[in-house]
This record gives sequence, C-alpha cells and structure tokens, in this order.
Amino acid sequence: MDKKETLEFIDKQIKLEMRIIELVEENTSKLGNAFVKDLLLGISQDSKKHAALLKSLRKAVDGPTPFISEDERDKIAEGIKEHIRLEASAVKTYGELIEKSDNDQVKTIASMIREDEIRHHSLLHELHKTMIEPETLTEDMIWDVLWKDSPWKGSPGG
Repeated sequence: MDKKETLEFIDKQIKLEMRIIELVEENTSKLGNAFVKDLLLGISQDSKKHAALLKSLRKAVDGPTPFISEDERDKIAEGIKEHIRLEASAVKTYGELIEKSDNDQVKTIASMIREDEIRHHSLLHELHKTMIEPETLTEDMIWDVLWKDSPWKGSPGG
C-alpha cells in the first residue's frame, strides 16, 4: 500500500469511527438502562480514541514527526513510569475483584476493565521503547550533526 492509499484508508477509517460515535449517541440519548448505556458509551469512547489515534497516524504518514527534546522526554518518561505502575496495580486489584465477587455483572465488567488495563500496560511499555527513546533529540546528537563531517571540529581553521 503506497502513501496515497494509506492516507485514503486512514481517512475512511476515521469516518467509520465517527459514524460509530454518532450511532451510539443516537441510540443512548434516551436510554433508561444506565448499565447498557454506559457500556455503549464506553465503546463510543474507544471509537473516539481510535479516531484520535488515526488522525495522529495520518500526520505521521503524511510527514515527519517532530523530535522530542531531552526535557520533554524526561518528563514524559517519568509520567509513563508512574502510569505503568498504576496500570499494574489496577490489573492486580481488578483480578482480586473478579476472584472474590459472586456477582456475574461485576465479574464481567471487572474482566473487561482488567483486559483494558493489561493492554494499556503493554502499550505504555511499547510507547516508551519505540517512541520516546528514538524520537528524543539530544544535545549530543545536535553536536554530532553539526561537527561530525566538519574538517575544523569547531575551532577556527582547524
């Protein structure tokens, strides 16, 4: 799939996700059952997330993504580490709820949430590995670009 086809595909998927969001909003606007309504709205939230990710992906496919500075990287990395810790805790506590509860609705919802938390945990690890580290523009990289091929290595005339 070439760049043009990829962008067309992404645009088509964004429209699909937006239609799902509209459909859920139409179907839940007058729904009295809070449990069913919240489940459907949760699906709609996933579609909103998908649309946002697809829009970001479109920008990445269409052109280069900006580098992340060392300060930004450090701040994001710390936030991701804390997020990973919290997700791990959530996976554990939802697992306990699933084991201890005798209510099928509680077990179903707790299982769904736990699966989301497991996926989030994995995605955060992958995000750090594939996006934060390689996208960081360090001072050493800047100096390397400026002076690597220079015959004077930063001093006047050699």
